[in-house]
Amino acid sequence: MLKGQIDITWFPNSWIRLRTDKKVIYFDPAYLTTYFSKYPDKTEFSKWPDPIDGLPNGLEKADIICITHHHKDHCKKVTIDRLRNKATKVFAPKTCLTELGDTFQIVKTNDRIKIDNEIELEVVDAYNTEKGSSTRKQHKKGKGCGYIVTLGQLRIYHLGDTDFLPE
Repeated sequence: MLKGQIDITWFPNSWIRLRTDKKVIYFDPAYLTTYFSKYPDKTEFSKWPDPIDGLPNGLEKADIICITHHHKDHCKKVTIDRLRNKATKVFAPKTCLTELGDTFQIVKTNDRIKIDNEIELEVVDAYNTEKGSSTRKQHKKGKGCGYIVTLGQLRIYHLGDTDFLPE
């Protein structure tokens, strides 16, 4: 059973950190200068041209990194490499192979991954629908994914770029 508090932090545009007293999980960590232009506490290691590389200061190394899809505002190898260590588990759909190479575990909808006695990942669909509120319909079903993270009795749902889904 999970004990203690959970801290959830949003970094622009699409990056989330979940932190418990024992684990750090990042969703879609991707540093892009545009989204961090007004962020007060950051280090930029390189600028244009790509790879644009930087981080908010003071971030911990991840235990788990979950990527929802291959777009650069969600999946950026240089950012992931700065946030990982040898023990970090990285999960992403197959569409991330070009950006990440073979440095992650490929996941697909309906996968269930037991990390330890307190944490489990469930991989779910994430996509745009014809009638959804997204302005651009660029996320097709089966190309990306979302995650339901179970932390003890708590379940947290992260979908990346998506609309409200019938599922």
